[in-house]
Amino acid sequence: MSAANNKFAVLLKPGELQPAIARAAQYAHFEPSIDVTAVRIINEWKDGNEEDMKSRIRGEFELLRRKYPAIKNFNLKIIFDKDVAQGFADECNNGDYVLAVISANKRNTIKDLFISPVDSGIMKKCRVPLLVVNDVNSQSVLGKTVLVAADLEESSRPESLDDKLVNAAKMLAEHFNGEVHIVNCVPYLNHGLMAGDVSLSKIAGSGMPERVDLHHRIVEEFAKKHDINPKCTHVVAGRIDEEIPRISKKLDARMVCMGASPSSSLFGNINSSGCELVLEQIRGDLFIVTAD
Repeated sequence: MSAANNKFAVLLKPGELQPAIARAAQYAHFEPSIDVTAVRIINEWKDGNEEDMKSRIRGEFELLRRKYPAIKNFNLKIIFDKDVAQGFADECNNGDYVLAVISANKRNTIKDLFISPVDSGIMKKCRVPLLVVNDVNSQSVLGKTVLVAADLEESSRPESLDDKLVNAAKMLAEHFNGEVHIVNCVPYLNHGLMAGDVSLSKIAGSGMPERVDLHHRIVEEFAKKHDINPKCTHVVAGRIDEEIPRISKKLDARMVCMGASPSSSLFGNINSSGCELVLEQIRGDLFIVTAD
């Protein structure tokens, strides 16, 4: 989010409630130079009715302009695409954006086995750093912790990914005088769904106590590199979909930052699905950075 480029793409939902827009407005309050593009994807339309739909959406957007005056640079982009997730991801990936912002969809477990929610699809397809807004009103009751889920063990994971996560977390935390914490999960030595692929580990082969001790040293060195207090580091043994939500709840974290890569021990080979499992269990927002 450099000064030279501070364009946000925010997915505009049908209806009055716009959690993603509200969150973008909060950031614009602290950084007025943010350029926010509200992206409305129309996935159902009749031929010949496009201009009428555009006119209606422009009218709704003018109401948003007045509702969120903190956004000084506020624009609208209307896209016709049968696939909302693909249309938004394409706009983000091909545009000059530094951040994509969406709101989490309510989930129905049975239905989701067959129909992927929009936010799930965007997580899988968006290559731009992505902020998923869980509940815009929860910020007033949550603490000031920004929790970074660092995976410092996997050999195939780019080392710069965790650096990017921490740098972004520190920048986001500055907006509300927050504190960055680092959590590192030590996967069990089995190939369960969320246990991780031990074949990708840099330090596999030791017993769990020894591995936990080694992780503590690695995480403390990583924290020192980024000027983070060692007291703000947490090393836990277990599944990331259990331990990250637990630590997040313990700290009342208002945001969890996670990295995604094509092959990841952190996500147990299911990549963005790991983010989804965490998102469903936390109260704060989820910030995702994808490896190049």
